[in-house]
Amino acid sequence: MRTLLRTFCFLAPLAATLAQSVPAPPAPITVTPGNQEAWVAWGASTGATSYNIYASSNGTYNKIASNVTTLAYLQTGLTNGVDYSFYATAVSSAGESLPSLLIDITPGPPNTYLPTFTVNGVTNAASFTQGAIPGSIVTIFGTHLSTNLIGLQTATQVPLPTTIYHVSVLVGNVLAPLFAVDKDNNTGSEQINLQIPWQFAGQSSVPVTINNGTTISATINIPLKAAQPGIFLLDTKQDGFLHGDNTVVNAARPAQPGEELVAYLTGMGPVSNSIASGSPGAGTTLSTPVVTVAGSQADVKFSGLSSQFVGLYQVNFVVPPTTPSGTQSVTIAVNGVTSNTANLPVE
Repeated sequence: MRTLLRTFCFLAPLAATLAQSVPAPPAPITVTPGNQEAWVAWGASTGATSYNIYASSNGTYNKIASNVTTLAYLQTGLTNGVDYSFYATAVSSAGESLPSLLIDITPGPPNTYLPTFTVNGVTNAASFTQGAIPGSIVTIFGTHLSTNLIGLQTATQVPLPTTIYHVSVLVGNVLAPLFAVDKDNNTGSEQINLQIPWQFAGQSSVPVTINNGTTISATINIPLKAAQPGIFLLDTKQDGFLHGDNTVVNAARPAQPGEELVAYLTGMGPVSNSIASGSPGAGTTLSTPVVTVAGSQADVKFSGLSSQFVGLYQVNFVVPPTTPSGTQSVTIAVNGVTSNTANLPVE
């Protein structure tokens, strides 16, 4: 009996260790070649806390990145025309997985499918003013942002996906949540709507790279701002406000002096709660905005995230009782930064 007990005590820790099996290899894995670079992306492995990336150009594989906590990695400094092989592994407290499938690519100079954008093409998605704010919605305008796309492709899930129609955007070391990828087949205009991940709050800039599924853009360093409010409008100037019953304020049903209205915005900056990128969340803005209606300051009743949407804020304000009738201008400012101007029909 004593021998059996001793044996059991010896085997118990071993059984517990075996129960903590290493994760499965990451799958699927893809590698997109670029100009002296390669974009490695992979699917999540259950139980993994990080990933390692390995590469070889001569048969000997070296670890080129470790403790990667996102699902993509951009390797730069490669030599065009040289064949490279890549694989990834998943890591947990139990150890490192077996390698994923090997993927071979050959980097090369820019081709006709090269995604191209500039700093000025990264804008607030509501005001289209150049700028990017962590947690908020931005629109990137450019060329060849996608390949073979016809029309608009939108996200169909929340949390938001990080790939739509083979298009992904790497912001810093994080795959950005995507709302939509669009190509106007009449004008040729292309855009990507995405959320700048919350993780970069407090930084002054961040590198941005676009993968259109065929090749990779140059990496552009984008300035980040603490706040840059933009009011969403249904047309170019007005119909950007809602009555308390969620109907649109317009000339047929104008606002009343003393009435509480709702405005929807993006770019309002940090909030009181920690929010996961790509997911809706609740929280009030750390700074109370200044709402100006026809030159008079309005009483702000609420300023924070709209809890059912990603990266969308709402501001509830009262139309000043002395507001004259007619079409009046409205702006919303945060920390001295003023939004685009919206028109408000007032009775």
